[in-house]
Amino acid sequence: MFQRAETERQALLQALALGVLLTLAALLTAWLTRGQAIFSLLPPGGDAPDMRPEQRFDLHLTFFTIWATIALVTPALCLFPFIRGSALAWRYWLAFWTVSLLAFAIHFYWAVVLVFGNDWSRILNTPRVSAPRLDTVFAIWWVADVLLAWFHRSDALWVRAQRLLVHLLAFILFFMGAAREGELLLSRVIGYTMAAAVLLAVLTRLWRLRPGAGRRTG
Repeated sequence: MFQRAETERQALLQALALGVLLTLAALLTAWLTRGQAIFSLLPPGGDAPDMRPEQRFDLHLTFFTIWATIALVTPALCLFPFIRGSALAWRYWLAFWTVSLLAFAIHFYWAVVLVFGNDWSRILNTPRVSAPRLDTVFAIWWVADVLLAWFHRSDALWVRAQRLLVHLLAFILFFMGAAREGELLLSRVIGYTMAAAVLLAVLTRLWRLRPGAGRRTG
């Protein structure tokens, strides 16, 4: 038990170190680009700005923190198909699933509180946010699953089913937000790279599950 806790702590610290670096990079990049029109002050399909020029730092940070979140959640999504058969995969999945949630929490707070002033009438009606209700449900669900993973180590069917569903939802939301709705080419590259990595992981898992995969030849 002690050894398992120690190895999980080491994996978490490694993921956390990467998370801190990516978050600091997002903050620094947002600050350095606050005077540049990297992202539009116009909402998608809008004809009038819904952001003031002095909000560029906050606007940029919401984009850069979601990119950091995607970079951190991609290892978790890739490891997820392997967690039932590998203790190592479980440890690093849990570490990155947890740390990417922390990065997403920063993004969520910055967007809701600092960009939109916690004004849910704006959030629910702005074309900048394609699915605010679903995003909020997803955020709460993600928190619940992380808590389950840390404090309720169960292999019950309902735990596995909800975990599969929340991972599918995470993949869909992050892919659609970055690859399909991203303003910049870099955003789309990040989204498609995540999708390619996850697809490769799933195909690898399926390949290992094929009949006779574990048998030696000769």
